[in-house]
Amino acid sequence: MLLAGQTALLIGLTAFLVIELLLAEAQFPPTAIALTVLVLLIAVWLVAMTVGVHRGRAWTRGSVLTYQFLQLAIGVGSIQGFTPRPDIGWWVIGTAVLGLILILSTPVTRYLDQRD
Repeated sequence: MLLAGQTALLIGLTAFLVIELLLAEAQFPPTAIALTVLVLLIAVWLVAMTVGVHRGRAWTRGSVLTYQFLQLAIGVGSIQGFTPRPDIGWWVIGTAVLGLILILSTPVTRYLDQRD
């Protein structure tokens, strides 16, 4: 459920960035386009992971671990960055830690270890 929530949030962020790209005047258009494409690719990756976890595919475990560690790094960067936002950073870190705990838990490991 946590991964599905993260996926839904990132799809919403992608939609927001696309709307902003189309309606607002960007200071640096190439950067805005690159950010939007990057977030779109991550959203597609998350959708694939969510479907894979739902189907119990073993390959998703490493992918989810990678995503959660990247999200953890983003959260730490949000707290310590150029313009720190600890309010957002702690939420990102909290969901990343929870995701790591859940993907490494025994029931999830058993569920993902089942073969077709």
